[in-house]
Amino acid sequence: MLYGICSDIHSNATALKAVLASMDSYGVERRVCLGDLVGYGPDVNESVSLAASSMDISIIGNHDSVAMRWESCLGFNPYAKQAIEWTQNQLSPESVKYLDGLPYIFEENEICFVHASPMSPADWVYVTDLEDALDAFDHFSGKYCFVGHTHSPVIVAMRDAAIPKVIEDGSYVLEKGERLLVNVGSVGQPRDRDPRACWCLFDSEKESVQLIRVPYAIEETQKRMREAGISDFLVERLGVGR
Repeated sequence: MLYGICSDIHSNATALKAVLASMDSYGVERRVCLGDLVGYGPDVNESVSLAASSMDISIIGNHDSVAMRWESCLGFNPYAKQAIEWTQNQLSPESVKYLDGLPYIFEENEICFVHASPMSPADWVYVTDLEDALDAFDHFSGKYCFVGHTHSPVIVAMRDAAIPKVIEDGSYVLEKGERLLVNVGSVGQPRDRDPRACWCLFDSEKESVQLIRVPYAIEETQKRMREAGISDFLVERLGVGR
């Protein structure tokens, strides 16, 4: 099975359309979104609608949760807070209904899909270093776990009780006895100094993963952000991937 796995769309429909087209070009058979469909960007309901019509599996993210007022935005920085409050006022009833039905975690065929760490999915724990990765490996039982949340793609492999190793290349084939933790990066707001949208191609038969970057018309999203009154800081960071 060829999986196309993405995360952190953040109301950027232009980036999402580019990623969906890229997935089609690779012959993806099963599409997965790991959450944060909304927040930051201008295309709130369009992004939710696109995900609802194109994704076979969707997971809830922290921005989705706050947008539905399940929890407060007290932990957000001022820019994220402003954007999510604007987002709350844009959400249609159809979008709320879709987001309201999303799970915190989903598992199938030795694969775990979650927005943040599988250690405590509803607490939005970041996986940013090897210690965090070790905790994550302890909390899923299959061979693979795919996460988002940090907006920075990375592949981490682990064998038994050994120290996890970070794969420097953007692709990897699972070796015997290994398990994988893959951060699939961000569609709508990358933060690894590469502004292109990012997604992960996973071949469950070949046991391979590949992180794929997709260029899109960033200036179109930035224009709509300005028209919506979203802060210049968020507009400008989109162009530099940080």
